[in-house]
Amino acid sequence: MTDPADGAGPAELPSAGVAPRRFGVDVGGTKLRTALGAADGTILAERVEPTVRDSAGGLIERIVEALDHLRAEAAAATDDQPIGAAGIALPVAVDPVTGQLDSFHNLPGLAGAVHLRADLEVALGMPVAIDNDANAAALAERAHGAARGVDDVVVIAIGTGIGLGIIAGGSLVRGVRGMAGEIGFLPLGSADPTRTPDGATPAYEALVAGPGLRRRIDAAVQADPATRLSIGATLGDTVAIAAGGDPTAMALVDEEAHLIALGIAAVVALVDPELVLLSGGVGSVAGLLEPVRRHVSELVRVAPRIETGLLGERGPLVGALELARLASRG
Repeated sequence: MTDPADGAGPAELPSAGVAPRRFGVDVGGTKLRTALGAADGTILAERVEPTVRDSAGGLIERIVEALDHLRAEAAAATDDQPIGAAGIALPVAVDPVTGQLDSFHNLPGLAGAVHLRADLEVALGMPVAIDNDANAAALAERAHGAARGVDDVVVIAIGTGIGLGIIAGGSLVRGVRGMAGEIGFLPLGSADPTRTPDGATPAYEALVAGPGLRRRIDAAVQADPATRLSIGATLGDTVAIAAGGDPTAMALVDEEAHLIALGIAAVVALVDPELVLLSGGVGSVAGLLEPVRRHVSELVRVAPRIETGLLGERGPLVGALELARLASRG
């Protein structure tokens, strides 16, 4: 296995004996989350703002600006201790050796960012480790969340997109090109996974992740004037209304749970994890867990334990701080 900090570059680390802070960045499809963490993992300051999706240069500028704000917020509490490294979680596949990126449909501006890690190191003035956001979420849940002490766990992060982080035998599984866990490409919902509804989003992701889910909810509302749901309702809204017995809301929740269970069944057949954790803005919604468990039990011979991750939407950000910790070890 390749350490997430491999290839961190020439930036200098703080001198021995200094407990450096860490900078973590979760680049989501719609939100950019950043945090400054202490050496013991405590988050000192945190920001959430819109993601820059169409320009790698613009994204780097936004990250640098966020770091400046976080430094100012945390300066009084930390006496401006040095920052040892940055960890960046991205909704793309990251080659564990070269750092090359792939699968840019949620962040099209990164398609030409051949030297993103090196450019970030120059802009930030520190070593940078980059990894897929689902991998980061898996590291975070194992270090600080619901998977502590579990050596075989998968984290399925469902939000704007869908990703899978795999830890097997205690080690993160990335694959030879960093494509392990690209669950969105499962050929579910399309006979040909290269032919997707918008020509870019992978077939399974187009069904189960946020944008596809919202389209299904809106279509159901238009088809049923009697439903209490309204156009633009979220999955959380749908779960709450389903609890009151609304048939359309109940059907939508069950459909989403079944779609998620199909992906879990495929993962169980290949990886056989002890624990499956659901995370992300969609995956963490309360009320989704029990129907997912029920559908999985109907699809596989022996179902793994299925839980909601403790870190929720903040999993990739906490994982980015963990990537920075690994990078700052040198």
